[in-house]
Order: sequence, then structure tokens, then C-alpha cells
Amino acid sequence: MEKYTRVFSFMFEVFGMAGKNKTLLKPIWYNLAIAAPLNLGLAVAYGMIRNPTLQYVVLAVGVTALYFTDYFCNALTCSLIYDQVTTGNATMEKAMANTKRSAGGIITFAAISGLFDLLASYANERDDILGKIITRVVHAVWTTAVFVVMPAMVIEGLSFGAAFGRSKEIMKQDPTNVGTGVIGIGVANWVLGIVCMAIAYFGLGVLSNLHPIAGAAFFFTFFNLYWAVSGFLKISYFTCFYMWANECTKQKSADGKLAPAPLAAAMGYK
Repeated sequence: MEKYTRVFSFMFEVFGMAGKNKTLLKPIWYNLAIAAPLNLGLAVAYGMIRNPTLQYVVLAVGVTALYFTDYFCNALTCSLIYDQVTTGNATMEKAMANTKRSAGGIITFAAISGLFDLLASYANERDDILGKIITRVVHAVWTTAVFVVMPAMVIEGLSFGAAFGRSKEIMKQDPTNVGTGVIGIGVANWVLGIVCMAIAYFGLGVLSNLHPIAGAAFFFTFFNLYWAVSGFLKISYFTCFYMWANECTKQKSADGKLAPAPLAAAMGYK
């Protein structure tokens, strides 16, 4: 079990690194500041519209905007983590430049992720169990692909298609067992989700007695805090993994000492 639970050690390493350079945490606050009001506005707009077609249009635009916000902030984190590990001096200016360069790929990721969400919503409305399962599986695979491909776009400046090719090339030669990290990150985010959503629903119930918007605002703040922090952890892991896999390929070795500092420390290589 240790190889799956060491992701918690990785989390402490990353947040310890962020404590020395608080710029690394800025994407979390950017994500929260943009996505929470956007989510609240989307919920209000959706509730006011009675036309089903218009509801889907609002959902399509709103969900894509939310995914774009999330992925844009993840791209910022990817650049910041890479620069901090390699130079010890990550700056938002450099991260913003790298992320803007990858904006086309980020928009594509956001649009497809939003489409899968809408398909899942449609399957739920139709009570299509098989369609719901298939859509959720494909969505899970796709969103994982986002985090695997993002470092290639942001760090190497590759196009959307080239980044997929680069990631596939690395995975084919990968001796590092990325799957254990994916499962570990999933467990960590599951624990985080339980805590954040428990607080979100408690606050919703209490504050809605004062005013429905107050309850909704509290709920979406913690809901988006969960997405912001979980996204930060996932892209931090995959950025470090990407760097490690690259180095392993060059050195033809899976030595943990070749991993970036946070990942190496989590695996017991100080």
C-alpha cells in the first residue's frame, strides 16, 4: 500500500515548496476567485431559464468556461512547478507567458471536457444506465489525459496534437509505474472531496435559512476550493512525473534519484 499512499508525502513536499515561494499557490486563488462566482451565476441563470434548448446552451457555455478556468490555472501551476524545481525561482510572468502560448490546446481540452459533462447530464435525464457508465468512464480517461498531456504543451511548448504524441511516446517507454501515482492522487482527492463537500453542504443548509444566495455562495466557494486544490495536486504530480519520465528515458533507468525533488523525497530519496 505504501506506493499508493506516498502521494500524501508528495502533497506535503509540494506545499512545503510552496511555503518557500508562495507564487506557486496563486493559481489556486485565481481559480477560486473566477470559478466560484461563475458557478453561482451559471446556477442562477440555469434556474431562471425554462426553455430546455436554451438551458443546454447556457450549460455548454458555462461548463466550458469553468473547465477553461480550471485548466488555465492548472497550466500556470505546471509552469510554476517546473520552474521552481529546475531553477528555484518560479515567477508568474513566465508562467503566464507559457500558459498563453498553450491557450489553443487548453480551449480544446475545455470544450471536449464540457461536452462529456453535457452528455453525462443527458444520460442522467434519460435514465440511461449504460450510457451514463460509458460517458463517465470516457470522461475520467479524458480528464486524466489532460493532466498527462498538459506538461508537454506548457513545458515544451508543443501543439495540442504533438503533445499527445509526445506523452504517448513517454508512456510507451515509461519504467516508472505512473498508474500507482494516478491511483494515489485519486485517493488523496477523494479524501479532500469528502472534507470540502461536507463543509459545503453544511454551510448550504445553515446559510440558506438566512438567504438562498448566501447558502449557494458558500456552497460554490467550497465546491470550487475542492476543484482548485485537487487540480493543483494532480497537475503538480503529473508535472513532476513528466520530468522524471523524461529523465528516465534519457538515462535508460528508473532510478528514483532522477525524479524532481518533491517526488524523489516522497519516494524516500532525499
